[in-house]
Amino acid sequence: MAFPEQFDNVVLRLGGMHLLMSFVGSVGTLMGNSGLEELLETTFAGVTKLLNGKKFQQNVRALRIVTEELLRNTLENFNGYSGLEDYLNDLCSQSRTAKLCVDCLIRPVLLMMMYVRAEREADWPLHLEAVERMLPYLFAAGHHNYARYGLYFLRSMEAMPEIVRKQFLKGEHVIRLASGVWNAIWSDMYIETTFMRHGKKGS
Repeated sequence: MAFPEQFDNVVLRLGGMHLLMSFVGSVGTLMGNSGLEELLETTFAGVTKLLNGKKFQQNVRALRIVTEELLRNTLENFNGYSGLEDYLNDLCSQSRTAKLCVDCLIRPVLLMMMYVRAEREADWPLHLEAVERMLPYLFAAGHHNYARYGLYFLRSMEAMPEIVRKQFLKGEHVIRLASGVWNAIWSDMYIETTFMRHGKKGS
Protein backbone atom coordinates (compact mmCIF):
# COMPACT_ATOMS: atom_id res chain seq x y z
CA MET A 1 0.00 0.00 0.00
CA ALA A 2 1.46 3.33 -1.06
CA PHE A 3 1.12 6.35 1.22
CA PRO A 4 0.05 9.73 -0.20
CA GLU A 5 2.92 11.98 -1.21
CA GLN A 6 2.24 14.46 1.61
CA PHE A 7 3.22 11.76 4.14
CA ASP A 8 6.68 11.19 2.67
CA ASN A 9 8.32 13.54 5.17
CA VAL A 10 6.32 12.58 8.25
CA VAL A 11 8.63 11.89 11.22
CA LEU A 12 7.31 10.06 14.27
CA ARG A 13 8.75 11.35 17.54
CA LEU A 14 8.89 9.74 20.95
CA GLY A 15 6.63 11.52 23.43
CA GLY A 16 9.03 13.86 25.24
CA MET A 17 6.97 14.41 28.37
CA HIS A 18 6.32 10.70 28.88
CA LEU A 19 10.00 9.96 28.31
CA LEU A 20 10.85 12.43 31.07
CA MET A 21 8.28 10.82 33.37
CA SER A 22 9.89 7.43 32.79
CA PHE A 23 13.33 8.93 33.41
CA VAL A 24 12.23 10.41 36.73
CA GLY A 25 10.81 6.99 37.60
CA SER A 26 14.25 5.56 36.86
CA VAL A 27 15.79 7.93 39.40
CA GLY A 28 13.20 6.81 41.94
CA THR A 29 14.06 3.17 41.26
CA LEU A 30 17.82 3.65 41.43
CA MET A 31 17.51 5.68 44.65
CA GLY A 32 15.13 3.19 46.29
CA ASN A 33 15.68 2.66 50.03
CA SER A 34 18.32 5.39 50.09
CA GLY A 35 16.37 7.82 52.27
CA LEU A 36 15.29 10.06 49.37
CA GLU A 37 11.65 9.12 49.78
CA GLU A 38 11.68 10.00 53.49
CA LEU A 39 13.42 13.29 52.73
CA LEU A 40 10.83 14.30 50.15
CA GLU A 41 7.95 13.32 52.43
CA THR A 42 8.92 16.16 54.78
CA THR A 43 7.79 18.67 52.15
CA PHE A 44 5.82 16.96 49.38
CA ALA A 45 2.70 14.83 49.40
CA GLY A 46 2.20 11.74 47.26
CA VAL A 47 5.91 10.94 47.15
CA THR A 48 5.32 7.40 45.88
CA LYS A 49 3.66 8.71 42.72
CA LEU A 50 6.26 11.45 42.53
CA LEU A 51 9.19 9.03 42.47
CA ASN A 52 7.61 6.76 39.87
CA GLY A 53 7.22 9.72 37.53
CA LYS A 54 3.44 10.08 37.66
CA LYS A 55 3.46 13.67 38.94
CA PHE A 56 5.20 15.51 36.15
CA GLN A 57 5.54 19.08 37.46
CA GLN A 58 5.99 18.18 41.12
CA ASN A 59 8.68 15.57 40.53
CA VAL A 60 10.81 17.85 38.37
CA ARG A 61 10.55 20.63 40.96
CA ALA A 62 11.20 18.35 43.95
CA LEU A 63 14.29 16.67 42.52
CA ARG A 64 15.68 20.01 41.37
CA ILE A 65 15.27 21.48 44.85
CA VAL A 66 17.01 18.51 46.49
CA THR A 67 19.92 18.71 44.05
CA GLU A 68 20.25 22.47 44.49
CA GLU A 69 20.46 22.02 48.25
CA LEU A 70 23.07 19.28 47.95
CA LEU A 71 25.23 21.55 45.77
CA ARG A 72 24.40 24.87 47.40
CA ASN A 73 27.75 25.33 49.16
CA THR A 74 29.81 24.32 46.12
CA LEU A 75 28.17 25.81 43.01
CA GLU A 76 29.62 29.28 43.58
CA ASN A 77 33.15 27.83 43.37
CA PHE A 78 32.85 26.79 39.71
CA ASN A 79 33.04 28.85 36.55
CA GLY A 80 31.52 26.18 34.33
CA TYR A 81 30.21 22.66 34.12
CA SER A 82 33.67 21.12 33.70
CA GLY A 83 34.68 22.31 37.16
CA LEU A 84 31.52 20.85 38.65
CA GLU A 85 32.15 17.54 36.88
CA ASP A 86 35.65 17.33 38.34
CA TYR A 87 34.21 18.01 41.79
CA LEU A 88 31.58 15.28 41.38
CA ASN A 89 34.21 12.79 40.22
CA ASP A 90 36.30 13.57 43.30
CA LEU A 91 33.23 13.21 45.50
CA CYS A 92 32.47 9.78 44.02
CA SER A 93 35.89 8.53 45.12
CA GLN A 94 35.27 9.37 48.76
CA SER A 95 32.57 6.83 49.62
CA ARG A 96 29.98 4.50 48.14
CA THR A 97 27.19 6.65 49.57
CA ALA A 98 28.53 9.75 47.84
CA LYS A 99 28.92 7.79 44.59
CA LEU A 100 25.29 6.64 44.81
CA CYS A 101 24.02 10.18 45.35
CA VAL A 102 26.15 11.61 42.54
CA ASP A 103 25.55 8.88 39.95
CA CYS A 104 21.89 8.16 40.67
CA LEU A 105 20.56 11.53 41.79
CA ILE A 106 22.72 14.60 41.08
CA ARG A 107 23.88 13.69 37.57
CA PRO A 108 20.44 12.46 36.45
CA VAL A 109 18.78 15.64 37.73
CA LEU A 110 21.32 17.83 35.94
CA LEU A 111 20.61 15.77 32.83
CA MET A 112 16.89 16.18 33.39
CA MET A 113 17.30 19.96 33.47
CA MET A 114 19.35 19.82 30.27
CA TYR A 115 16.52 17.88 28.65
CA VAL A 116 13.92 20.42 29.78
CA ARG A 117 16.11 23.30 28.62
CA ALA A 118 16.49 21.72 25.18
CA GLU A 119 12.73 21.66 24.74
CA ARG A 120 12.05 25.09 26.23
CA GLU A 121 14.67 26.64 23.93
CA ALA A 122 13.78 24.45 20.92
CA ASP A 123 17.40 23.24 20.75
CA TRP A 124 17.24 20.09 18.62
CA PRO A 125 20.93 18.98 18.93
CA LEU A 126 20.79 19.42 22.71
CA HIS A 127 17.56 17.39 22.79
CA LEU A 128 19.20 14.47 21.01
CA GLU A 129 22.27 14.65 23.25
CA ALA A 130 20.10 14.62 26.38
CA VAL A 131 18.06 11.64 25.18
CA GLU A 132 21.24 9.70 24.40
CA ARG A 133 22.58 10.36 27.90
CA MET A 134 19.29 9.31 29.48
CA LEU A 135 19.27 5.84 27.94
CA PRO A 136 21.76 4.16 30.35
CA TYR A 137 19.62 5.19 33.33
CA LEU A 138 16.48 3.79 31.70
CA PHE A 139 18.24 0.48 31.04
CA ALA A 140 19.73 0.36 34.56
CA ALA A 141 16.32 0.94 36.18
CA GLY A 142 14.61 -1.69 34.04
CA HIS A 143 12.51 0.79 32.06
CA HIS A 144 13.09 -1.31 28.98
CA ASN A 145 10.29 0.02 26.81
CA TYR A 146 11.49 3.63 26.85
CA ALA A 147 15.11 2.49 26.76
CA ARG A 148 14.60 0.41 23.61
CA TYR A 149 12.29 2.83 21.85
CA GLY A 150 14.51 5.73 22.91
CA LEU A 151 17.41 4.07 21.10
CA TYR A 152 15.21 3.41 18.07
CA PHE A 153 14.09 7.05 18.19
CA LEU A 154 17.68 8.30 18.11
CA ARG A 155 18.58 6.09 15.15
CA SER A 156 15.43 7.20 13.33
CA MET A 157 16.29 10.86 13.88
CA GLU A 158 19.74 10.26 12.41
CA ALA A 159 18.08 8.94 9.24
CA MET A 160 15.34 11.55 8.92
CA PRO A 161 14.83 13.38 5.61
CA GLU A 162 17.11 16.39 5.23
CA ILE A 163 14.19 18.76 4.73
CA VAL A 164 12.75 17.74 8.11
CA ARG A 165 16.13 17.96 9.85
CA LYS A 166 16.53 21.56 8.67
CA GLN A 167 13.08 22.42 10.06
CA PHE A 168 13.91 20.81 13.41
CA LEU A 169 17.19 22.73 13.59
CA LYS A 170 15.12 25.89 13.22
CA GLY A 171 13.12 24.87 16.28
CA GLU A 172 10.03 23.60 14.51
CA HIS A 173 9.93 20.36 16.52
CA VAL A 174 8.32 22.06 19.54
CA ILE A 175 4.89 23.52 20.21
CA ARG A 176 4.06 26.85 21.84
CA LEU A 177 0.72 27.86 23.30
CA ALA A 178 1.76 31.52 23.05
CA SER A 179 4.54 33.54 21.47
CA GLY A 180 7.65 34.21 23.51
CA VAL A 181 10.81 32.51 24.76
CA TRP A 182 11.44 29.60 27.15
CA ASN A 183 7.86 28.37 26.76
CA ALA A 184 8.05 25.56 24.19
CA ILE A 185 6.55 22.22 25.25
CA TRP A 186 6.58 18.63 24.04
CA SER A 187 3.93 17.53 21.54
CA ASP A 188 2.46 14.92 23.90
CA MET A 189 2.28 17.54 26.67
CA TYR A 190 0.42 19.83 24.28
CA ILE A 191 -2.04 17.05 23.46
CA GLU A 192 -2.75 16.37 27.14
CA THR A 193 -3.16 20.06 28.01
CA THR A 194 -5.41 20.93 25.07
CA PHE A 195 -7.24 18.28 23.07
CA MET A 196 -7.67 15.75 25.89
CA ARG A 197 -8.76 18.45 28.33
CA HIS A 198 -11.32 19.85 25.92
CA GLY A 199 -12.52 16.35 25.12
CA LYS A 200 -13.18 15.61 28.79
CA LYS A 201 -15.21 18.83 29.09
CA GLY A 202 -17.45 17.71 26.28
CA SER A 203 -18.15 14.28 27.77
